[in-house]
Amino acid sequence: MADGKWRFVSRLNQYTRILLFLLVIACFTSPCTSYAALKETLPVYHWSYSVLDQLRLRGYFPKLFISRRPFMRGEIARSLRTIQEDIDAGRKQPSRVEQSLLDQLNDEFNDERIALSEQLGTYRLKIGAFGTLDGLYQPKDLENSAVIHYSVNRSGNRVREKIRTKMSAGTDKLIVFHSLRFDRNLGDDPTYIGDEFLGFTAFTEQAYVQGHYGPVRFKLGRDFLVFGSGKSGHLLLSDNSRTFDMYNFDFTAAFLKFTAFGIELDDMPLDSIGVRGIGPINTARRFINGHRLDLRLGTWAHIGITELVLYGGPNRTFELAYVNPVNYYNGVTLNDADALGRPSNTLGLIDFALFPRTGVELFGELLIDDIKVEKKVLSDLEPNRIGIMVGARYANPLGLDGVTLHTEYTRISNRTYNIFFNPWERFLHRNRPIGYFLGNNFDRFELGGSAWIMPSLFISASYEYLRQGQDNIDSPYNSDYLNIPSIDVGYAEPFPFGPVQRTHAANLSIEFLGSIDWRLQMDLRIARVNNFAFTGLNRNQIQQFRLGIFVDIDRFWDFSD
Repeated sequence: MADGKWRFVSRLNQYTRILLFLLVIACFTSPCTSYAALKETLPVYHWSYSVLDQLRLRGYFPKLFISRRPFMRGEIARSLRTIQEDIDAGRKQPSRVEQSLLDQLNDEFNDERIALSEQLGTYRLKIGAFGTLDGLYQPKDLENSAVIHYSVNRSGNRVREKIRTKMSAGTDKLIVFHSLRFDRNLGDDPTYIGDEFLGFTAFTEQAYVQGHYGPVRFKLGRDFLVFGSGKSGHLLLSDNSRTFDMYNFDFTAAFLKFTAFGIELDDMPLDSIGVRGIGPINTARRFINGHRLDLRLGTWAHIGITELVLYGGPNRTFELAYVNPVNYYNGVTLNDADALGRPSNTLGLIDFALFPRTGVELFGELLIDDIKVEKKVLSDLEPNRIGIMVGARYANPLGLDGVTLHTEYTRISNRTYNIFFNPWERFLHRNRPIGYFLGNNFDRFELGGSAWIMPSLFISASYEYLRQGQDNIDSPYNSDYLNIPSIDVGYAEPFPFGPVQRTHAANLSIEFLGSIDWRLQMDLRIARVNNFAFTGLNRNQIQQFRLGIFVDIDRFWDFSD
């Protein structure tokens, strides 16, 4: 145990030394300009995303590629500057709530807005921290149960702190960014992979070098990557996953953005043989390559098309055929599997967000894992592995400023994200689903509304109906379709597959934004669960009560010529 603790500290010190070295190089080979903050990516859980979504529904930020995240802080600052110009010229007339939301964003991104108008004679180093004190109640019987919802796979009563450090430096062409997350909540998370030292758990959440030249951006390091238009989650790459170690290339034009990326996932042990201080001897390495095209059709439509491939195995590394950003992965996969014996798992996503008029949004995502077209052999009877999400939002019903109604339906078939042969091709990263947080073999319906009661007080409430089958991504791959006596008989199975747990839940969230530097949030979830944890029992219970305070502080050091 002691060796594990010291390995944790050693790794931490090593990463810190590398970071400091990169910062020194960035600062002394070229001055640390205020432009560095413009290139910094915004964590996908930052409060400003919900405000941006509310304003996008109301006709603001039409040029943001809203379904491709994270955003750079400079992207938002430039859009805010354009919006202010439209307001000053009388082209936009925000309502009371809209103006208060814009004021919040203007305060948050004030330094970036200033940087846009500064001369290159002002240089800047940024250091900050984000702290959370989180009080949580969850009943003991949820621990290790099959009630997998949000973070309801933990239990107990506790108050835990989380601190996220931030540091960035760079030039108008290059940024180095680092964020280290100390989070004692990770000790309660059964999916957490890592050491614990003196009661603390930590990991590097973001650490990347990012270069820009005109419309081209290249990133190397660890960061978030999220695609899709869904509100409760996303079907392909979601914010449920831990950040990725990757390279990422973007090309952005007026109405399109092309993205190509490669990700190295965590290795998967193939057996229990290991060496102390080294770890498992036999492991499968795991990789993702992908590309995405985002199209923005005027102010009324955003369409995204994504293809990615997950592959790996003992001694396998990045394949140049998949690194090729304009290759067709599914064709390569079929040829590799047949001719070279190197199968891979390809997935595709089509997502859209339509704004037929201001205040109305229709959105959806279609995930294609595998579709059977031919019916020649028994394996062709395997049910299709797909996921769908459709939803709508409506702003200011009956003229109620700041009120939003929403509905969303999500359905992911059994076996989606899973794989028959190679366990390392399951759609998991560090034990967490890379796609939708509930995994597969479920459907979920939500109906709710939200309102800004006052500029600093936001309330949202929803009703939710959830059906979950017992099988999930971690379950053995079900192959009942292979037991059919003849392909002519056909195969059909119920959905969700297997024993089903049904949940009716009421969710309430209240958020008080004291300023951009601190806020309070309360979350309450009350549920009735039929066939609780697939035991046949029914439960009425408070599944979650959370009260947290969040503090976010950034400090800049200016140096002028």
